[in-house]
Amino acid sequence: MSLSNTFSQFQTRQDEPVAGPELVHTHWGYRLHTADFDEGLPRFGRAIGRFVGLVLLLVIAGIWSYSANTFADPLMMSMKLGMTGLLFVFGWLLFWFGRDTSRPEAQIDLNHREIRIGRSDRLGRFNLDTRVTFSEVGSVLILRDADTTGKAGLYARIGSGMDAFEIISGQEDVLEPIQNRLVQDLTTARRTVRNKSAWPSLSGEGSVSLARVSAS
Repeated sequence: MSLSNTFSQFQTRQDEPVAGPELVHTHWGYRLHTADFDEGLPRFGRAIGRFVGLVLLLVIAGIWSYSANTFADPLMMSMKLGMTGLLFVFGWLLFWFGRDTSRPEAQIDLNHREIRIGRSDRLGRFNLDTRVTFSEVGSVLILRDADTTGKAGLYARIGSGMDAFEIISGQEDVLEPIQNRLVQDLTTARRTVRNKSAWPSLSGEGSVSLARVSAS
């Protein structure tokens, strides 16, 4: 199978940021990140949510330390129980809303000869969605968004079939050198014996059918 640089048009996922991606070298290969985490007002709003949620949770401790006669007064006891439940629910929801978000990430592992696609958070924890071995990749494609100028997705075509996984999305001019680098790495690491493991499932959000692309 030959690795080719092919351009077409396809509607990329709308939840992906347009800017980027960024290539970060590691000891096992390199990572591809989309645009950075939320900045500006979205990040400020999440920080406020975490702060207010934490304050509401701390208020619960203050409520129960307010009066020493709480357990002797059934009315006061019921009021404090109600306030505790209400503050806990709202505090936890705000704190959960303000938690750090994740961003799409692809890991090109040159040691294990595989592409790992998933999401990572601010602490660097990676949540794997899809794993594709180098031997299963037939070509690397850049599919342009038909509606948004400059936005595109980098896809790994499975074998010689009509299915592909989205590796990462971003600006087309940024994806082109990454595509060339990935094609070179895949060609260099091409195995002489095909991996006998089953091909990855194409039921994920990042998979597309190239038959539908060519027919559009």
